[in-house]
Amino acid sequence: MSHDPSHGVRQISFSFSPCDNRRRKRRTMASRVVVCGLLLVAACGAARGASLAESQGVNEKCRHNLTKFDPYLSQYIGKRYEIQGAHTDKTYKYNIGICVDVDHDGIPGCAVKQTDSTSNSSHSFCIGRTAEAQVARMADGTWIELTYSGGDVYHSHCDSGSRTARIVFLCDPNVKGQGHVDFLEENNKDAICYYLFSLVSEEICGIEPGQLSAGDIILIILACLVGVWALAMFSGCLYKRFVVGAKGWEQIPCISFYREFGNLMADGCDYVCRSRPRTVVEYKEPTFGAASDSEDEKDDNLLPM
Repeated sequence: MSHDPSHGVRQISFSFSPCDNRRRKRRTMASRVVVCGLLLVAACGAARGASLAESQGVNEKCRHNLTKFDPYLSQYIGKRYEIQGAHTDKTYKYNIGICVDVDHDGIPGCAVKQTDSTSNSSHSFCIGRTAEAQVARMADGTWIELTYSGGDVYHSHCDSGSRTARIVFLCDPNVKGQGHVDFLEENNKDAICYYLFSLVSEEICGIEPGQLSAGDIILIILACLVGVWALAMFSGCLYKRFVVGAKGWEQIPCISFYREFGNLMADGCDYVCRSRPRTVVEYKEPTFGAASDSEDEKDDNLLPM
């Protein structure tokens, strides 16, 4: 900063050193890092909020029971389906949730909702509640049934009991993807009344209990071989240490083989994968017979005179 007395004006001048430029660059970089960090935290919070919103309403008891019988069914938990079901007199729309609630006039806890789709009436019935979910499996493992009970009561039939929905998970290799849900029947003639649905897909086809896949068998064989090798190595080390009196690396059984193993691998690789032609060493058979004249001349000086 300088002052010019002739004009009465104070002149201000600034000078920046290279250190000041480095400080400004550092501050700019730090601000960018902070902004990126804040954006990352906001994105993670939004993703977590979306996942929580998606999983909201999932009944943990139903999830646990369903995946306990078949882990392959975990991909269907939390999904909602809307289908049409034809009855003898009319057609109904069904909203079905797998261990999750569906919208039933703002009343929570309904897993399957029935709505008359042939009339203008929006009145619906809850035919199964998520809190009353039960899971059963056939002894042969052909299908798994998810039962929702505790629905709205009947007015005149089924002994005025509560409605029940049954969802049967079936394996069909011909149905690709996550399959589809179908309405099968409504049984309201017997004492046990229910609505029956089916969910058919190839992804439900898993390994039946008690069976092993080819990968499981290979892993078991490899584990057995590794166990036998480790037991043999441990026993051999004990024998060579306490019986033979070996010390250090000499305690390892077949130590000479392991030392030459690398050379053997290199020789085998060179024999199989070599790119240069081999050098063939010619073998000459020894000759047994009369010596040549030159050899006789060389032996003349050895004879006595």
